[in-house]
Amino acid sequence: MTRSRNRKNGTLFYELHCISCGKVVRETESSTRCPVCRRPLNVRYDYDYIRSRLNRYSLRTSPVKALKYLDFYPLLNLDLVVSMDEGGTPLYRCTRLAERIGLRHLYIKNEGANPTGVFKDRGSLVELTKAKEQGAKAVCVASTGNMAASVAAYASLAGLPCYVLVPEGTAIGKMAQALSYGARVIQVRGTYTDAARLAEETSERHGFYLAGDYAFRVEGQKSQAFEIIEQLDWQAPAVVIVPMGCGTNMAALWKGFKEFYELGFTDRLPRMIGVQPDGCAPIVAAFLQGADQVAAVEKPFTVCTAVAAGDPVDGLKALAALRESGGCGVILTDAEILEAQQQLAHLESIFVEPAGAIPIATLPFLLTSGRIRPDEVVVCLATGNGLKDPKAALRVLPSPATIEPTMAEVDKFLKLRLYEIRAAAAKDGGRSIFSEVPSQQKVAETVRQELGVKLTADYAHRVTALVADFVKKGKVITKADLQYIVENVLKARQEQRPILEVEDFQVTTSMKGKAEAKVWITFDGEQVSAAATGVGPVDAVVNALKTAAESRGKLFFDLVDFQVEINSPGTDASVETTITMKDTKNNRVVATGTSPDIIVASVNAFVDGYNVLWSRQKE
Repeated sequence: MTRSRNRKNGTLFYELHCISCGKVVRETESSTRCPVCRRPLNVRYDYDYIRSRLNRYSLRTSPVKALKYLDFYPLLNLDLVVSMDEGGTPLYRCTRLAERIGLRHLYIKNEGANPTGVFKDRGSLVELTKAKEQGAKAVCVASTGNMAASVAAYASLAGLPCYVLVPEGTAIGKMAQALSYGARVIQVRGTYTDAARLAEETSERHGFYLAGDYAFRVEGQKSQAFEIIEQLDWQAPAVVIVPMGCGTNMAALWKGFKEFYELGFTDRLPRMIGVQPDGCAPIVAAFLQGADQVAAVEKPFTVCTAVAAGDPVDGLKALAALRESGGCGVILTDAEILEAQQQLAHLESIFVEPAGAIPIATLPFLLTSGRIRPDEVVVCLATGNGLKDPKAALRVLPSPATIEPTMAEVDKFLKLRLYEIRAAAAKDGGRSIFSEVPSQQKVAETVRQELGVKLTADYAHRVTALVADFVKKGKVITKADLQYIVENVLKARQEQRPILEVEDFQVTTSMKGKAEAKVWITFDGEQVSAAATGVGPVDAVVNALKTAAESRGKLFFDLVDFQVEINSPGTDASVETTITMKDTKNNRVVATGTSPDIIVASVNAFVDGYNVLWSRQKE
C-alpha cells in the first residue's frame, strides 16, 4: 500500500508560490522558477494540517536525523524516499576556540559529517525523492562541486542517470566523488552562473529533472535548524552564522527556525548573520547598500569555491532572512578564512573546507563591533568536510620534510622547526621581500624574521644562491617564494661531494617538431656533454641529462613521476617540480627543485634525485 500524504479531500498540504509576484505554481509546471517573472519559488504549507499529523512525543524522543522531520517536507509518496541516513550531524561546543576569541557559548554544527561530506545531502533527500515522484528519466545539476557530489550520490541510489555541469577548475575531490557515483560530468569554461544557465537549458530541452538551489532543496536543508534547536535542548541560539553562496542555505535555516517557532517548539528566533568572501559577495554587498536587488558578480575569484556563486539564485531569500531576523552581513578576505580554517582544526580538531571556516573567521569582528555579545549562544555552520578541497588547505600547511633514515636527520627537522615554515608564509605570502640580490646576512635575518627559522651558515649560503638565481632572472621574491626556496634547501640531502653537477644547458623548441636540448655537466670531476630531443623543453633537457649521466655513471634508472606546482600567481610565478626516480635495484627517490623557470626547477630536481640515487647505490 502506498503511503500517500495528501489531505483527506485529495488536495496537497503545500503549494509552490513565487516570492515576487505571488503566483501559485503547480510543481509539474515548475519547481525552480516562476514561469511568469522567473523569480525563485517558495513552498508554503498548511500548518494546521502539519499540526494535526505531528507526533510531538516521537519528535522529541527519537534520534536526531533528517528523516524524523518527514512531516515538514513536501513529499507525497513516502515509499519513494531516497535517503542515505543524512542529518544528525554533531553540534560541538568549542570551548578552546571560544576562550581564544572571547565567547562563552560557541557551537559548531559540523555538516561535514553527512554521507557525502556536506550539508547538501539534506536537500538531495527531498529533491531526488521529488524526482522519483515525478517519474524523472534523469537528473541534471549545475554545481561548484559540493552539490554535484551530493546529487550524484542520491541519483545513483535512486537509479537515475545524473548529468553534472561544473565550472572548469572545480576542486578535484568533489569531482572525484561525482564521477565515482557514476555522474556524467561536464566542465564548463566559465563561471557557476554559466554552468547553471546550461543546466536549466539542458533540462528543459531533454526533459531532465533540474536539481539545484531551488524550492525543494530549501525544504530539505531547513532540517539543520530543527536539529540545532533540538540539540540545544529545544532552545534556539541567539545567533547563527552562515557562509553564503547562492543564499539557499541561509534561506533554508531561517525558514526552519521560523517553522519550529510557529509550531511552538521554541520561544524565540535567532539573528542570522551571512558571510561571504570578498571575491564573491553579491548578497552582503546588497545588504550593506540597503538594496532590494542583488547585483551579480561577473567573475568570482576566491579560494572558497563552494560559495563562488556570482549570481545567487536565492539571493533575495537570503537578504530577507538577514533583515527579518535583525542580523547582518559581513565580507572577509581569503587570508582570514584560511587562517580560521587552520585555527578550527588546531583548537577543536574539526577539519572543514575553506567555505566551512567562513563563520569562524568573522567571529573576532562580530565581537569587537558589538554585533554579538560574549555571553550569547552562537552557532556557526561548518558546511563541508575539509577533504572536499584538501589542496586549499595545503596552501597554508607545512609540506612534509623528506629526511634520510637517521636520527641526525630527525634532530635537524626538530631543531630547524621545518613544520612551521609554510604556516608562517601563508599570512601574507604575496608581499615582496627581495627585488635585488641580497647579502647572505640579509637573507639569514629575513628568514628568521619572516619564517621563524635560524639557518646555519651553509644553509644560508645555499638559500642566498637560489634567491640570487631568481632575482637575476627578473623575479621579485615574495614571502611565498622565500618559503619554497628555504623548504627546498632544507629538504635536500647534503652531499660532501655530489657526483653530478650541471654547468649549463640550452634548449630549442618550436610550435612544430620536437624540442632539442644540450647539457654540460661535471660528473665525478669530468666534464661531459650530451644532447637529446623530447616532446617539450623539460622532456628534452631531462633526456639529455639522463643520457649524459648514464654515459659515465653506469647508474641506470627510470623517471616514474613528474609533478609541477605553481607557488605564486602571475606569468613570472615560481614553480616547484617534483621528480620520482627509481633505479634497477628498486631504490626510489623523490626530489624537488624550485625556480621561476620550470626547466631550471626540473634540472635542480633531477640533479638532487640523481645524487641521492648514486649515494644509495654505493651504500
